[in-house]
Amino acid sequence: MEMKQCPRGHYYDASIHAECPYCSNANGGGATLPLDGFGASGEGSPTMPLTGAAGSAGSDSGRTVALNSAINNSDPDDGRTVALIKEDKGIDPVVGWLVCVDGTEKGRDYRIHSDNNFIGRSDRMDICIRGDETISRENHAIISYDMLDNTFYFSPGDGRSIVRVNDKAIFQTVEVKAHDRITIGKTICEFMPFCDEAFKW
Repeated sequence: MEMKQCPRGHYYDASIHAECPYCSNANGGGATLPLDGFGASGEGSPTMPLTGAAGSAGSDSGRTVALNSAINNSDPDDGRTVALIKEDKGIDPVVGWLVCVDGTEKGRDYRIHSDNNFIGRSDRMDICIRGDETISRENHAIISYDMLDNTFYFSPGDGRSIVRVNDKAIFQTVEVKAHDRITIGKTICEFMPFCDEAFKW
């Protein structure tokens, strides 16, 4: 399952649907909007499907009351862990970059933030490398920045293919320096730190 959120706020399984089935009306209408999207986009009041058992029991007003109650009692925490530096400074600043020098996204740069940055093909990853089928969807590798000792690290994740730093196979966490070349699948990225001996947030 690969959950994805469309621009209008709907969540759907991207491994089944190429695009949001709610926006495209692929399910024949009657889509239930995400609870956290009500009122945010000005699309009107929340609705529920009128078919099936739920549609035959009770009135529309009863369903609206139940939905409003669920909205008001929902937990505002979206489950994401906040980075330490963001908790301290209110922002999660860039601390470095990976620049693709060979592969399907040659020339593209990927921002690195503090703490752990998970790498994979999925849009849910901190660093999403598209088009390289030899990279796992999620957690193929991790690049990390430790703000306490101002150091960057690279680690293998759950990917099948071996990751490399400067053509050397990596099976445990290693420190990485400026211009080190990281190989993930068939993609080669050059590491460029922003935080170093001369600057840190």
